[in-house]
Amino acid sequence: MNTLGCYNEECPIETPQLDRLANEGIRFTNGFVTTPICAVSRASLLTGRYESNHNVHLFNTKMEDEVFEHIYPVYLKKAGYFLGNFGKYGVGISDKQKEVFDMFEGQSQQGPAFREYKGRQVHDAEWLTLKTIEFLARVPEGRPFCLQLNYKEPHFSSKPAPEDLGHLAHYEFTRSPTDLPEEHARMPELVRTGFSRVCYDMFFGENGIHGYLSDYHEKIMSVERSVGKIMDLLEVKGLTGNTVVIFLSDHGTHFGEKQLGGKWTPYEESLRVPFIIHDPRRKARKGIVLDEMVLNIDVAPTLLDLAGVPVPEVMDGLSMKPLIDGRKVNWRKEFFYEHFFTVPPPRQIARNEGMRTENSKYIRWIDLGKVIEEYYRLDRDSMESRNLIDDPEFREEIDAVRQAFRQWREDNPSTYTFGVYGEKAQFGAMEIDWDRFREAKPQEYEKISTEVRRLGVTWDQAVNDWEIRKEICSNAGYWY
Repeated sequence: MNTLGCYNEECPIETPQLDRLANEGIRFTNGFVTTPICAVSRASLLTGRYESNHNVHLFNTKMEDEVFEHIYPVYLKKAGYFLGNFGKYGVGISDKQKEVFDMFEGQSQQGPAFREYKGRQVHDAEWLTLKTIEFLARVPEGRPFCLQLNYKEPHFSSKPAPEDLGHLAHYEFTRSPTDLPEEHARMPELVRTGFSRVCYDMFFGENGIHGYLSDYHEKIMSVERSVGKIMDLLEVKGLTGNTVVIFLSDHGTHFGEKQLGGKWTPYEESLRVPFIIHDPRRKARKGIVLDEMVLNIDVAPTLLDLAGVPVPEVMDGLSMKPLIDGRKVNWRKEFFYEHFFTVPPPRQIARNEGMRTENSKYIRWIDLGKVIEEYYRLDRDSMESRNLIDDPEFREEIDAVRQAFRQWREDNPSTYTFGVYGEKAQFGAMEIDWDRFREAKPQEYEKISTEVRRLGVTWDQAVNDWEIRKEICSNAGYWY
């Protein structure tokens, strides 16, 4: 979120169009996602539900019918809205999902950095602008509309637009205060040796920080330009007076904090996102900053509430309309987060879950063996450098947050299952049906079996003793 001028006065790029949205609307200082990875977070945007409740855990996963029937576009369609969706949709796409939208050109995953449009190659952000022009031209007169635009910038797979490339060539970036070996050493081994560290070495290692950070910011310039053109188009069409715009990201990212790169972690850099609502209605608040904790799961119920459509009980999020209208409301004091997607080492992404309150963070790392916990008092330690989980001074409040999390997990049991028998194994299952595994993956089974015999251990130890399991996996060349 520090890559926008309205959030960071020292931002290396100018973002006047997005700043204008914030200055004329509501800028939330505490915007978060409940799962910091694109596919799952975008499913939460559509459904208004936590990962465990919409059951989209992996890339290219199609929503179950029960979940799909309650996404916000389905309700808006029934209410007579003209609907569009362009760009990275994020979840598996079925014909049934396409039919909900009047105009749909989406991708389950990344899509290209440049796209063909009427015989010429255009940058992704420009393509989204052009598709918006098409969409608004096709909206029937007098009919309400809702368009979801999914920019892929500044994702690693995207590229800066040609006119932005090299804009920050002479800018001097500085490293994060927590980009230190001692900060990295405090984290669990699976985090220190996992994909977040791989990304750090790739983005910020020997080549320094300039290449990645300049590229990242230059990509945002294309989003800024696109948003400005779309807002101008709304004004030309006389639509600015009754069109609500919500701008947020699907997750945050690490810029070397704790010597990590990418997202996937429960730390602030990964969970926190920019969150702006521009509502031109006369009664809506304008030009203000709010500190309430708002989440990606709040988008769906908010859109329905603004449209006068009842919010279904299955949605976990809250409508932000009372905050927009300035009404007094008992808003959330905490939220829960979860992240289950993982792949085999050396690129493993350590699974995690926990709870974030107004001034604290409770973290549970849940990959293999004993759960590893962290606890931070964010009002005293905003960079999450001092883990207080064993500090007797905080025992009472830690016990309270543990109990709150247990209750939430009891009410929202995880629906994640490991795909150890499928084409792409989900590393980390604590229960494995070895007969089924042998049938599905005979070659891998034989390698593992050979190591079990060589070490003289039981199959139970091969799963439940992490040191033994790690040795077997390393020697067999397959991580289960």
